[in-house]
Amino acid sequence: MTLTVEQQVLIETGSAYLIVDPDLRIKGAGGLLALVGGKPPIGAHLIDLLPELFGNEQALAEILSGDRDRLSLPMINRQLPDGSVLYLDLLTVPLMDDRGNITGLIQIITDTTHRSISERLLAQRRNELQLLKDRIQRQNVELARINAGLLRVTKLKDEFLASMSHEVRTPLTAILGLVDVLRAQLVGPLSDEQLGAINGIKQGGQHLLSLINDYLDIAKIEAGRLELDIGPVSVQDVCQSFRPMVADLARRAKLELIYDLDPSVQVILADARRLRQILINLLSNAIKFTPAGGKVGLEVRGEPERGAVRFTVWDTGIGIAPEDAARLFEPFQQIENERQQEVTGSGLGLALVSKLTRLHGGSVSLESEVGFGSRFHVSLPWEPDEQKRLLEWFADERQKEREAELPNDLPPASPLAGDRPLLMVEDDVATATLFAQYLTRCGYRVVHVESGEEALAYVQGEMPCLVLLDVRMRTMDGIEVMRHLRADVATRDLPILVLTALAMPGDRERCLAAGADDYLAKPVRLRQLAERIAALLEQKR
Repeated sequence: MTLTVEQQVLIETGSAYLIVDPDLRIKGAGGLLALVGGKPPIGAHLIDLLPELFGNEQALAEILSGDRDRLSLPMINRQLPDGSVLYLDLLTVPLMDDRGNITGLIQIITDTTHRSISERLLAQRRNELQLLKDRIQRQNVELARINAGLLRVTKLKDEFLASMSHEVRTPLTAILGLVDVLRAQLVGPLSDEQLGAINGIKQGGQHLLSLINDYLDIAKIEAGRLELDIGPVSVQDVCQSFRPMVADLARRAKLELIYDLDPSVQVILADARRLRQILINLLSNAIKFTPAGGKVGLEVRGEPERGAVRFTVWDTGIGIAPEDAARLFEPFQQIENERQQEVTGSGLGLALVSKLTRLHGGSVSLESEVGFGSRFHVSLPWEPDEQKRLLEWFADERQKEREAELPNDLPPASPLAGDRPLLMVEDDVATATLFAQYLTRCGYRVVHVESGEEALAYVQGEMPCLVLLDVRMRTMDGIEVMRHLRADVATRDLPILVLTALAMPGDRERCLAAGADDYLAKPVRLRQLAERIAALLEQKR
């Protein structure tokens, strides 16, 4: 049978049509007749064939009368005998003769099963996507709330650390500075016994300073602002440098200290101060948690096949349970046990060890058994083939250091200071007195004021050679003082050396950005201070 173009189009598009008289009887059909049973339903009543039109008789009458142009019923579904669902769109429009008179209806039936299923799936996916977006939005709001809380906590922590650093470093500056004056015997000769006592004071002050520095180092690492001073380091020298101090701790705890250093490991590339800090923290911990009569040791082994050197700090102490080992390297974490009640600590030592080791490109691991002790392994990069070259470089540097060792005599004042005063702006009287006495002995004329307002008033009358400026003061702070000085044409180029107890991440950069030429964190060695003053005067001449 030959099909017309119209019929082919209807079949390909999945549509059938019915020609309906005004009594709603079907008098013709075409297209995809499978939608209406396969044969033309001539004589059948439209609503009997399409019961979905039931209830729409009024709309059909309005189409026949010309009061309505169409009736559309989309997404009609029918259950087929095989259990599948058929989706149909029904569209009823008027049938007109050549003169435009309505003579009946055209009922169009379109199979939209594939499209409808796709649309339903798409709608379902849209709904699921919207639900997911709503959930993500709620989670984002919750995360924003949590992050805001964490930022507040971090800010409070940083403010606390800054305050603690300032309040402790300021008196420590006076203590350690006076100790340096006494050790240099600038105020009179001392006996060996007196020097020993003074050295004890210095060790105690330095221990307190190291504790503060641990807190600050953690903050700097977390802020990504701690930089290592990598260079050739003598492993033997580093390990021996803290042996007397560790041996004294072990002796007081009635422990045996054992050193076992691999002679083949001589020089590595590391930050000497930070490596020393790592090993002292591990050894101090081992001593704390080893009962009297036990042993503590440091073992160094080269592992050339791995390109690494392994530092192992071991003990015969109480050991660590596996469930505690996982959180051992987190800040402020301490393991609850009987021994813990007897010792004190900040809970920062092992966290700092882990972070500093990772900054070196190394790793930390732990072997431990409760009741039998622990072994902490620190692995750092090591190139055995480079040792000879590094040893030659290291020998040259050590010779320069020996030649540069500072005598007890005072560094002379820079002639560039002339007869102009050195203006010290410091609200801590003890610190100011110490610095003023020392710098006066060096040959500087020191003028001390206790506030930023006094400093700004002073420079209006007499121009100093340099301003030695504290930052955290009771009224106008040092940052504001520097801004005023740099804004004034007369003092724009005046040398400013900031000497402050502020040592948090970003403090140095903030001071330099405000106009400081140089920055020193308290406590500072007196000779270092005098040398930095002379260097800055030379730089700004």
